Amino acid sequence: MKKLLLSLLLAPFLFSCNPAEKKGATLTGRVQNLTSGFFMLGGPGGAKDSIKLDSNGSFTHAIPELSKSSNYYILSGTQDYMPFKLTPGMNLEVTFDANAFKTSIKFSGKGSDINNYLVAKYLIGGTMDYDLYKLEPAQFRAKQDSILNTEKVSFAAAKKDDANDPFWKTEETDLLYGWANKLAMFESYHGYFGKLEGYKAPADFYSYEKDLDINQADNVSSTIFKQYVSSLVNKVASAKMDAIKKADSTQVINGSKIARETAVELIKDPVVLDHYLFDEVSNEVQWKEVSDVQESIDFFQSRCKDTSLVNRLNATIASWKRLGKGEMAFEIVGKDAQGNTVKLSDFKGKLVYVDVWATWCGPCKYEIPYLDTLETDYHGKDIVFISYSIDEDKPAWLKFVPENKLQGVQIIGENAWESKLCKDYKIMGVPTFMLFDKEGKIVSVKMTRPSDKKTRERFDSLL
Repeated sequence: MKKLLLSLLLAPFLFSCNPAEKKGATLTGRVQNLTSGFFMLGGPGGAKDSIKLDSNGSFTHAIPELSKSSNYYILSGTQDYMPFKLTPGMNLEVTFDANAFKTSIKFSGKGSDINNYLVAKYLIGGTMDYDLYKLEPAQFRAKQDSILNTEKVSFAAAKKDDANDPFWKTEETDLLYGWANKLAMFESYHGYFGKLEGYKAPADFYSYEKDLDINQADNVSSTIFKQYVSSLVNKVASAKMDAIKKADSTQVINGSKIARETAVELIKDPVVLDHYLFDEVSNEVQWKEVSDVQESIDFFQSRCKDTSLVNRLNATIASWKRLGKGEMAFEIVGKDAQGNTVKLSDFKGKLVYVDVWATWCGPCKYEIPYLDTLETDYHGKDIVFISYSIDEDKPAWLKFVPENKLQGVQIIGENAWESKLCKDYKIMGVPTFMLFDKEGKIVSVKMTRPSDKKTRERFDSLL
């Protein structure tokens, strides 16, 4: 979940570049009043580096493997956070005063124009204040309109060393559709935070939709634009599914099929449609078994005119086949609370159900009672339950496990999201559940959750 939230926070700062031009970047700088003597540098994939200062408060940090423009952030202390971007070939300098982090941070050198603009933008909007979704529709709209207008002024006033840099075109698109995405989320979030089951926003709340054209091929470089297209398709598709349920509550609904058909109805530009279908089927492949989404794959491949997108999907599918049923498992290694090494191969001869989780993950904690019940009910049978934590904060994990009387084999990995397990099994979110057979082969790396009745059915079929 952390990883997913971080990705959403950084999404407005995505842009494209030619990765073949240069490789590597350097971040240098000087920091005042940082009593700890270090700060954290976060990067792609959840990676974090501890940047230590010398006696003068200076530092130099090389990133030799940087091959494409990427999102980074500086974390000073536990709360002070600032996103920025690095591009291959950059020698970017940053200075800040830890006592006034957000207002003192300043970039210089190549790329400083974009990063100083991003600082100014962040100070305007920052991270999304979810309390705003408790406001009434008109108040929420007025607040978001005000933020957008302020961001537009900041954008117009920003120093642009190269006005033709693709970043600026994408950013202008991101501002508009970032605003639209927040409005599009209002109905579901207002209902959730207000505990208003089935809440529907007034029809006129969506008046902004008529002024936004989703059929703009030039905007597909913007992740934010594509998020808006997806949200619009989902809104219309959801209304269709609600109507079907109302007419016949027993009818089985194929949500993916309805969404695809809705996209074809709404998206007239072939380039935008190609990208929408690619993003949707890629997401399905990430979270479901390839065999379960073959219909979506076939639909995409039959309609997509962009061979580069088809090739990308084919490569993704091929990479998942290594994690298909019957393939030998990659070794999983962690340490228990006593520091003992525990491996997946230690349990050969038994089914192994692995829960990849973290103490900060709400959905992970939701599954714990169901997992405990499974462990109790299957006690003494040829199945082992391993809970593999990706916590960065090991003391939090050491405290959480005994306090909550967690059962099964409790281990923690190294390097959190950068662990070998996350890389080997292409894990992008938690909780993730996996099942391995008695020979150490993969049954499923996208296994159903403990709360799903199909989990027991799968166990029973293999025991």
